[in-house]
Amino acid sequence: MSGRVLVAGAGVSGLTAAWDLMQAGVDVTLVEATDRTGGVIGTWDVDGYRFENGPAAVQGDALAFRSLVQDLGLESEIVRASADHRERHLYYKGSMKKLPRTFRDFFTSKLFTPRQKIRAMLEPWVRAGHPDREESVAEFFGRRVGRGVTMTWVDVIVSGVYAGNPNRLGIRSAFPELAEMEEKHGSIIKGMKYLERTRRRDSGRVGASPLWSLRGGLGVVTQKMVEDLGDRIQCNSSVRKVVRRPEGGLQIGLTSDGRDELVDADRLILAVNAATASILLAPTAPEAADLMFEVESSPLVVAQAGFDCGQLPGLRNGYGYLVPRCTRLRTLGWIFESHLFPERAPEGKVAMRGFLGGVLDPLAIDLPDDLMRHLLMGELALTLGQRKLPVPEVFRIVRWKNRLPQYNVGHLRRMDAVRRLLGAAMPEVVLAGNWIAGISVDACVKRGREAAREVLDAVPAV
Repeated sequence: MSGRVLVAGAGVSGLTAAWDLMQAGVDVTLVEATDRTGGVIGTWDVDGYRFENGPAAVQGDALAFRSLVQDLGLESEIVRASADHRERHLYYKGSMKKLPRTFRDFFTSKLFTPRQKIRAMLEPWVRAGHPDREESVAEFFGRRVGRGVTMTWVDVIVSGVYAGNPNRLGIRSAFPELAEMEEKHGSIIKGMKYLERTRRRDSGRVGASPLWSLRGGLGVVTQKMVEDLGDRIQCNSSVRKVVRRPEGGLQIGLTSDGRDELVDADRLILAVNAATASILLAPTAPEAADLMFEVESSPLVVAQAGFDCGQLPGLRNGYGYLVPRCTRLRTLGWIFESHLFPERAPEGKVAMRGFLGGVLDPLAIDLPDDLMRHLLMGELALTLGQRKLPVPEVFRIVRWKNRLPQYNVGHLRRMDAVRRLLGAAMPEVVLAGNWIAGISVDACVKRGREAAREVLDAVPAV
């Protein structure tokens, strides 16, 4: 195998980068250490049910992902979430409660005490934090809206996005849009009102569209890139070392199906996790590698379950529900996938996904399947207020180890330093992946396309 550009890692970032390079006429090879492509993105079809392995959908303003879908010729497959997808619940103090969607909802919500509501509504008069110091998410919200709201509402937001620890995640790193609201408007509430006005004004634009996916699931996108790339993809092949050649370019050691080989490349895109990248780059760029090794990752368990509706008499409408840590339950929440999009379950059935694990429960990923199933069904029955444990027709456990990077305090500063140090020590290597500049599907696609452009600026098409 030879090629001018090598991409390592066939998640959505690596696939996007390789696909763009192929479209530009570059001789590109994509290697993947496992026997499957797509990373956490993938769709499982079984007995009329359709489940996502990773993200459930993308936001309306996912412009990078939307552009990729258009380039792949899949725009006709786009489906919008149902009208009630904005209805979400929280299991708190023994019952299901609606998460507030508006300020009026917040005032009438049973989630918070009158004192907590008054404290939160004083938020516009809270002084901004120091611009040179990044607060944790818990510090930021505790200062702005009070500890009570932070321990319930904010806790589940963090769990739902990062499966992380609000005391360690950085507000500018993990939720930059909220930090920007404080900087620009002096208040989250004022910033949200401004955002609502902007969305109403731009309601006809693509960026203001509701939650969406594709008819066959998000896996359709990665599968289409895999098909287009064809034999440019080599699975069960991993990078084991990267060496700069004295005459320029790189010599890359690969292990493919148990055999070692050396290949030459002008550029390398590393779309692997931070720990793997740090090990590969440590000999040549040790300072950058040290910073990469500081990136923490969270394990996550995804349970895919299909039920007859009669098994879930307490099921609500909407997107699903979340569970704050203070409840002492281990389930992080459930997404009702067949409530969101069509063709996700047969008539009279429901497709759901539950979540366990995260930074605060790392041992959950090692539970045996039978025990995990019993735990999930028991806590599902409890949260839905039914005595009988539901019995799924379809059930599968997906374990994601070290796939959710944690954007802890100082993460963005570390990434800026990594780019600078790596550019000086090894400019032929470009980084991509969900630990660089955002964990969303859209952020990963955007970073993949940026990586391809960086390579194209340095390597002419052949």
